[in-house]
Parts: sequence; C-alpha cells; structure tokens
Amino acid sequence: MLVMGKSHGSLTGVETKIEYHPAFEELGTLYESWKRSGVNWMQTEKLSESSVEKHLQKKFNIQWAYADLIATEARTCLNQLKTAKNNYITKLELQISAKTTATKKLIIKLEKTLKLATKKGFPHIQARKKFFHQLLGLKSKIQKIANLKRKLKKLKNTERLHICFGSQKLFNAQQNLAENGYKTRHEWVVDWSKKRSGRFLCVGKFQLGGGTMLKVFPLQEDGKYQLQIQLPRLLQDKYGQKIQLEFSLSNRDGILRATDLDYAINSLKPITISIFRREHKQDNWYIHLSTYVPEIPVVHTRKNGCLGIDFNAESISVTSVKWDGNIEYLKEIPYKWKNQTTGQRQASIRNIVCQAVFLAEFFECAIAIESLDFSKKKAKMSGYCKVDNEMLSNFSTAIFRETILSRCRRFGVELIKVNPAFTSVIGMINYMAKYGLNSGTAAALVIGRRALKLSEKIPKCLLRPEDVNKHDWSHWRRVASFIKLHRIRRTQLFQGRKALEGIRSP
Repeated sequence: MLVMGKSHGSLTGVETKIEYHPAFEELGTLYESWKRSGVNWMQTEKLSESSVEKHLQKKFNIQWAYADLIATEARTCLNQLKTAKNNYITKLELQISAKTTATKKLIIKLEKTLKLATKKGFPHIQARKKFFHQLLGLKSKIQKIANLKRKLKKLKNTERLHICFGSQKLFNAQQNLAENGYKTRHEWVVDWSKKRSGRFLCVGKFQLGGGTMLKVFPLQEDGKYQLQIQLPRLLQDKYGQKIQLEFSLSNRDGILRATDLDYAINSLKPITISIFRREHKQDNWYIHLSTYVPEIPVVHTRKNGCLGIDFNAESISVTSVKWDGNIEYLKEIPYKWKNQTTGQRQASIRNIVCQAVFLAEFFECAIAIESLDFSKKKAKMSGYCKVDNEMLSNFSTAIFRETILSRCRRFGVELIKVNPAFTSVIGMINYMAKYGLNSGTAAALVIGRRALKLSEKIPKCLLRPEDVNKHDWSHWRRVASFIKLHRIRRTQLFQGRKALEGIRSP
C-alpha cells in the first residue's frame, strides 16, 4: 500500500525480519477479522468509509485510529476488486474474440477441404481422419466460446464483488482433505485460520515516527531501530498499552536502506508500516516500511550507450550497446518460473533487476526495455506455443516494471521503453549469425540500438525492387510473415539467405 498524503520524491520499501512477539498472532487475527467485517458492510449495507469507522468503534470497542486504518483498507480492497472484475471482463472479451476468429478460420478451412473432397474424394485415409479430427476440434471451440459467453454474462450481471480471504485454493482443499495432505479437518482449520490472519499495518502520517498506531524510531546503535505498537483495547489487559521491539537493517543493502529510513524519520515523512508472517520461511515475522526519499538525479544516460533487456522462456538476455551501436558486453541471467511460488518468482525478478541496474551503473549507461503489455497476450494464449503460454501465465510483468522503475530512479539510471515491433526478427536476421549470438542477446542488441535511435535496414538480398520506397518496418513485417508462414526455425536463420529463399518472390 502506498504512503498516504502529499509527498515529493521516490517511493521506496525497506523490509527485514523482526523478533517474534505473541501479540502478533492475536493482533493479526483481530485486524484481518475487522477488515473482513468492513468489506462486508460496504458491500451489503452500502456504508461509506466514515460510517464503517463508526461501526467498527462501536461494535469492537477499538480506537479511532485503528478504525480509520481498517476502513481505508476495506475501501482500497473493494476498489481493487472492482478493477480486477473489469480486467477479468476485458480478458474474457479478448478470449471470446480470439477464439471466434480462430473458429471462423477453421470453418473456412474445413469448407474448402469438404468442397474438394466432394469432387475428388479424400486423397488417403489419413486425410479423412484429419478432417474428422478437425471437425471435433471445431465443436470443442464452439462449446468453449459458449461457456465463455455464459461466464461473461454472469459476471456482468453480478453486482456483488466476490473475494475469498485465505485463498480459494485452500478453501476448496477442505472438500478433499487426503488429496491435499490433511489427515483431519482440524489440520485444515489450523492452516485456514493462519492464512486468514498474520498481518496488520498502519498507513503513514506526517508526524513523529511516521505513523499513528505503529511508529519507528532510530536507536543509538548503527542500523538498529525500535518499533512501537499501540495495541487495541482488547489486548491491553494482556500485553499492556504498548509493546516495543527492536530490528536492524544489517543485511544486503543495509547501509543504503538505513540511509533512506533515517531520512524519512528525521524529515517527519509518512511511513507505512506493515507487519506480516511468512509461512514459507518457518513462520518468521517481517516488517515492511514504505516511504518517500529524495529523487536521485539521472546520471547514467544513453549518451554513454544503453543496456538492452529481452525476455526468453528460460532466461533474461542482457546486451550492453555502446553509443555507436556496437556490442560491449553480453550476459544471460537464468530465470526459473516452473514449480515456483509467487514469492519466489518475484524474488527472482528483483534479483534480475538488481543485476541489470548494477551493470548499467558499471557501464554508466541507460537501460532499455520493450514497452510490452502482456495482458492481451495472456488473454489470447491459445495462439502461442506451450512453453510461451506457461511463461506468460507465470511471469509478472507488473512486478518487473515497478521494480526496475524504482531501482533505476534510486540509482540515477535512465530507463527507456521502446516499441517491441520485430526486435526478435531483426536480431536474428542482422546480428545472430554476424556476431555468433543467440536469439535472445540478438534481440536485446536491437532493443538497445533502438533506444539509441539507430535504424535497422533490411539486407539488400531480401529487398524487392517494388518495395524500395516503403518504410523499413514494412520490409520487416514481410520477413516476419514469411518466417511464420514457412515455420522457419531460429537455428535455420544462422544461414539467413538459404532459409529465406523465395522471399523476394511476389
């Protein structure tokens, strides 16, 4: 959650492990329960945020500050649900459109085959089997389109926003306990209760300590800080009005992160403080602090070259391009997305971003990425191969964009987004064989060159006389269509002229 209030600077986050306190368990359970009540009241009773605050104070006897925090988060939760619903409607509409187009093409193809077979018969038994197999596929496509239309209609006609606190997957696990690793229902209830608790936060305010019910102060020891938690009335008899805990920022990037946090505390900046439990890390508790730090001036620009980044199924390709367009450095960063949790994939993305920004600092250059929006591609994944489908469904482009933007701002690196058109095709044709690159690093080279505003001409051997006066992208579109039509593999393009024989024919 972002820090509330007007502020100038760059948003940054600081996260580290914090010592355990038994109050965490009870406060996390209460906080999440109150939030669920707030969300429910806003949906069923159409209460405003201020009315929810009053209901929370009256029903649960909690301080106004806690009621204000929970009502704000409940409203944020509902807004996110509305956005998610609209995005899902758009996704279904794109899927229906894509599948309808594919179905129409298949119908035209089957009609031609049937017309020819009516005149001459099927050439052999395999052709007959293929025709009937495609006919079954057509029936399946029509049924899928009908199902998607029913789902879309139901979603549009349903006013209530649905959310399952604790995850739908875990909720459904109670129906098949043994298959999901549970011996008894009690074991499932324990996990379900844990999943629906274990988190509380305080939105930042412009005051000492950065918040209201949760505050953070520096200690005299370097890298040491104190967290003060004002407990709700229900827990004060057991734990007192306030608990104080210490934490440090002595791990990776600790000095830099401590500088950011010290600036926020000393400048009375708002600090949003979140306390949460990580089940996949032995149920340890962590603290995350979000605040604003001064903007760093951009010092690493395209004047010194550019670092192009391209995404592949198994790795991220990085190519450093000098100001004149020549290669300076190549690197392949492995990326694991199979059999990984969301947290592990996000950690991998952050690690990749750290490496890329470090290289940009080393070469004192800018970073270039494709201005890709995978949301439409994800909605139309039936048009891609199985490996690409899996990668698209698991890769979080939003996390990557947010992380690299934040990291570049923090270290004064210029981030350039370029048009992704034909970067892979241009790389394979112009640079893959020439420099002995793979398709990923060749595409990254093109991305870097495009950020430097360098043109990419098509080889004269592929140019048709009638196309001389057309735009360069018109030529590359024709090459890309030819490669797709003839199913030319990437390895074949090491011998470009031989693989593309016939492309000059009309």
